Amino acid sequence: YLKTLTDNILYRDVMVRNKILNENEIFELIRYTSSNVSKPITYNSLRKVIHVKQAATVRQYLHFIENTYLIFLINKFDFSVKNQMYNPKKVYYIDNAIAMLNGFHFSEDRGRLLENQVFIQLRRSGKEIFYHNASKECDFLIFENNKITKAIQVTTGIADEKVKEREVAGLMDALNSYDLDKGLILTESDNENFIIKGKSIEVLPIWKWMLG
Repeated sequence: YLKTLTDNILYRDVMVRNKILNENEIFELIRYTSSNVSKPITYNSLRKVIHVKQAATVRQYLHFIENTYLIFLINKFDFSVKNQMYNPKKVYYIDNAIAMLNGFHFSEDRGRLLENQVFIQLRRSGKEIFYHNASKECDFLIFENNKITKAIQVTTGIADEKVKEREVAGLMDALNSYDLDKGLILTESDNENFIIKGKSIEVLPIWKWMLG
């Protein structure tokens, strides 16, 4: 049912409304982005994937699809709006089931689908969302009152010390970049608090965070 619904939306609200003749380009774009939820993408890289000549065509296609609310694009945070426009974007889907039905996914994709789930919740709350990528990467930044107010990492779990070290490093990079005192790591089941270099790190299960 969801696959049929998605196809109908793409056909009616994207191709027919915008007079797009080559439906393969649109469906290839959906197939690729749904297989790469939460990964940084560029218009030029997608141009090569769907075999169109201009990156502007991809930008236009994504704009059309975004208007259906099937997908959302977020920018890498930068104080320059121009840089935000040209830096890689991240693509998220309105529903994990839609992303899974339209793309290719494996067990190791669970973390990216959890990230998509967190994005959906943040989007529902009306937050302005970015991602951070300087020395390290942090999944989500929340922008409120003309400043970054929160930094959030998402991962399946932090029992593995290497994973914990990586996730904390990305979060700390964001906290230091925007002068924040505390950060949040969301996982499937971990629940703890600790302090690193004067920064308070809270770790919560995603379900608990969503209920709160």
